[in-house]
Amino acid sequence: MRTVAPVLETLGAVRWEPGPARDWPSAAEALLRGDADVGFGRVHPLPGGRDAGLARRLVRLEPVDALVGASHPLAGAAEVRPADLRGGTLWCPAELTRLDFLRRFADEFGITRREDGPNLGPDHLVRRLRADPECFTLFPADAAPPDRRGLRSIPIVAPTPLYAWSLAWRESRRHPLLDALLDGFAETGRVRRWLDHDPGRDWLPAPDSPRPVVTRDPER
Repeated sequence: MRTVAPVLETLGAVRWEPGPARDWPSAAEALLRGDADVGFGRVHPLPGGRDAGLARRLVRLEPVDALVGASHPLAGAAEVRPADLRGGTLWCPAELTRLDFLRRFADEFGITRREDGPNLGPDHLVRRLRADPECFTLFPADAAPPDRRGLRSIPIVAPTPLYAWSLAWRESRRHPLLDALLDGFAETGRVRRWLDHDPGRDWLPAPDSPRPVVTRDPER
């Protein structure tokens, strides 16, 4: 919601009601059922083409940090490289099959020790990191965990992973205010440089490569 808020402040006609979906597969299902008008998150291909009929627009590329407990060997580091994390265990706050970004990051940088489980919410994630000095996870750099006590957030560099946030909607069921929302994200993203990306400095999974953003001409 921290990414959506600056946009909605400029769009008084748009009323935002968050839904219960916790990941892209469940958000896609809600869109296809007609239970939601728009989804917000990282969009990736779903098995069996279950996302057929959905359109998406990339609206933000957000750096992610390594989140560790205070007893983790890297807790005092000012920054880390992805290779520095190979000795630890990547803790996934849901089944890894539902966390495409974490799976691709681990595959790309040779992180072989991975643990996952049911999505029990952010409090469960925080408790696990505090209790296990070998565990780490990835967390949006601009966000704060629900309770920072006993945690360290460390910037990842060379390269910096970027999490691609997109708006998604059902192509056959466009809300009347969707174009206004897309234009609001395009303008806010331009001002705040939300889509800045340097391939020599940053890392993105292949499906997340930025696409040109075209702002609708209000004269048409």
